[in-house]
Amino acid sequence: MRARRPLALAFAVPMLCSSLALAQTAPAPEALPPPPPAATEVLPPPPAAAPEEAAATPAPPPTAAPTLTATQVLAPGATWPLAQPAMQRAMTRERIRLLNRAMIGLPERSRSGRITEGVLNLVVGGGLIALGFVLTPDAGGVSPLQGLLWFQGSYSALSGTVALAWTPARERLPPRYLELPVRTAAERRARVHFGEEALDDMARDARLRRTLMGVGSSVLGLGTLAILYRDQIFDGAPLPTPVEYNYLVIGLTAVSVAANLITVFTQTEEERLREVYRQELRLLREANED
Repeated sequence: MRARRPLALAFAVPMLCSSLALAQTAPAPEALPPPPPAATEVLPPPPAAAPEEAAATPAPPPTAAPTLTATQVLAPGATWPLAQPAMQRAMTRERIRLLNRAMIGLPERSRSGRITEGVLNLVVGGGLIALGFVLTPDAGGVSPLQGLLWFQGSYSALSGTVALAWTPARERLPPRYLELPVRTAAERRARVHFGEEALDDMARDARLRRTLMGVGSSVLGLGTLAILYRDQIFDGAPLPTPVEYNYLVIGLTAVSVAANLITVFTQTEEERLREVYRQELRLLREANED
């Protein structure tokens, strides 16, 4: 046993020394340098295509520009460029809207007033003519009062007949305009064209009716004076008494004639509708240009 211990020590001492030497020469874990950063792999550029292959490759098709709708064109605060066809479609729709506002309801208002006025004129004219036959003088002949009643009754009956028989353009054209279709762009343009011409026709027709009415009313007033003072005009007879009554009659008749002549130069309702339409259309075009 004692002989084995030196042998074991002989083997153990070298092993211990070699372990200590390795421990002294090995680097500590903290002192190890950090690993180097991974290198970024750079791919080489693809080889250029041959001229034959580049010519054979078709170019991508150009993308079409988006078409703006009429709602986008009329949207307030839009900053994108406006397409001309979209602007035209929007303007056509706006013109239709303005024409509809001018046309709708116009025939009904005109027809009711015209028929009422025509019937009243016929009734009043027939009553005046009948009264002239009732007031026949005993001495025979035609008295100035009879002549006045027949003249005014005839004028009233004639104006009532004309009002009932002559249908104005403001009653004939708007229904035809409202019946036109608006499904396609061509139909909408045709409706706008017809509506604008209808406004001009209605204005001319109203101007003609207003002129005839003003001149006819003036003739009625002057004819009334001629009948009342026919003896003074043609025979030189003195004015009826009291004289102040004559001045009153002549003055009122002159005022009525002047008022009827002034109406000839005033705008009719149809002319005002056309003027309002043109002003709104002008403002709409200026807004679109801005």
